[in-house]
Amino acid sequence: NGNVTLTKNVETTANLALNGGIIDGNGKTLNKENTTYNAADGTVNAGILPTGGTIKNLTVNNGMRGIFINHNSTNFGKVYLENVVIDGTVYTISCDQGTNSGLEAKNSTFNGWTSYAATIGDVKFVDCSFGEGQGYAFCRPYAPTEFVGCAFEAGYEIDARAAVSFENCTLNGEALTAENLATLVT
Repeated sequence: NGNVTLTKNVETTANLALNGGIIDGNGKTLNKENTTYNAADGTVNAGILPTGGTIKNLTVNNGMRGIFINHNSTNFGKVYLENVVIDGTVYTISCDQGTNSGLEAKNSTFNGWTSYAATIGDVKFVDCSFGEGQGYAFCRPYAPTEFVGCAFEAGYEIDARAAVSFENCTLNGEALTAENLATLVT
């Protein structure tokens, strides 16, 4: 718990934790050096492991997962992202366990594979952009998800496993319509 403001770029092999409070990247970059995942011992490789709280003004670069939400804790709450860029990771956002506390992202960029379990709770992306990263341009939401004012690059795909809605979004710079929605949502 508590608030942290970065004063310089951070290179680490460790996972940063956020159990409430705020991580203010202050325009800096978090470079996760270790990009492996050890399924045998369940090692989670992520830039930040929040159980709740706010992450803002930060670029997360490299690593298996940019942000791995794990509400399975005695401290849990909604996760807020504001002005966050996740690029260079395989997974941008990931969540395997949750308490239905939710996720809300504003003015953020997600380049890569975005996926989260139904137990994350309701998810809302506002004025966010979605594109290719590490060879992936894909979103698989297992929880109800709203996209408001979001921009999707050409070739981006959403494999909706739960209800998704779109308001004032674009695909490849053009307004999202019933016709081009079929190329985005598979």
